Amino acid sequence: MLEHNLPRWKIWLLAIRPPTLLAGIGPILLGASFGWQKLAEVGGYPLGQALFPGLAALLLVVLLQSAANLVNDAKDAEKGVDAGERLGPMRVVQKGLLSGEAVKRGYKLLFFLAAVLVLGLTLWYGDWLILEVAALCSLAAYAYTAGPFPLAYYAMGEVVALIFFGPVAVMGTSYLHTREIQLEAALWGCGSGFIAAAVMAINNYRDRSGDALAGKTTLATLCGEAGGRVLPLLLLNASCLWLIAFGWKHDKMLAASFAALLVSGSIHVWIRPLLSGPPAGLNQALKRTALLNLFYALGFAVLVWV
Repeated sequence: MLEHNLPRWKIWLLAIRPPTLLAGIGPILLGASFGWQKLAEVGGYPLGQALFPGLAALLLVVLLQSAANLVNDAKDAEKGVDAGERLGPMRVVQKGLLSGEAVKRGYKLLFFLAAVLVLGLTLWYGDWLILEVAALCSLAAYAYTAGPFPLAYYAMGEVVALIFFGPVAVMGTSYLHTREIQLEAALWGCGSGFIAAAVMAINNYRDRSGDALAGKTTLATLCGEAGGRVLPLLLLNASCLWLIAFGWKHDKMLAASFAALLVSGSIHVWIRPLLSGPPAGLNQALKRTALLNLFYALGFAVLVWV
């Protein structure tokens, strides 16, 4: 048991890992922009009604992502993944700050609150597709490190992040606004998905040694040190290309190229040196990449509206 003077609420914050939640906010903003654009084409509706779906989607993402982080903390401790020296943030179960049972109750509560929110949205809109998609997201949040086939243990972390923090989050938020499936929102949502996948790639690159010892297979353990360091940069640069592709498709090349240049400069000045520097800098790289997703989504949302 670790000696500490931390209040209980701070321990729970450590377990939830608030900096990682930034990766989920950006796709919601981008999805809302596609929804608002579609509504503007048909005359829109009052501001309160326009904001409510986005706020509901944001709350749902925060609940599910927080629950997933708690599941990850508890299940990795069970499997001995965090047993050795760790570069990443403190894991509360492994350090004895909270019991595995307490964290289990915590993520069950968050999943319950998410279920109440989704059921309310489903009944309010009379649309069962909302419930079905949210159930799939909840399953992914749990199955990431739990269940008979924990996705994170089979080199699927980056893929899950790309899909659920990209097309699913963006199109899902747009759908809440319009009640229409916008495949274009899913397509261009991959831009945010690439950055979310880069967050996961940096996380796995940082933890590759401990993961390998514990038998956890990630892309970083498969690719080795050199490949694990390059993968986040490939994903981040893919997000820049996605901006340019959007600009080419929608005749907004000048604005899109300027946005891509800003993102690319941020990547190579703000994040890349940390990937090649001392191991301790990887935590900062992870936080900066999650924050980049927020600014990326804001810029992309402006492009949608230009």
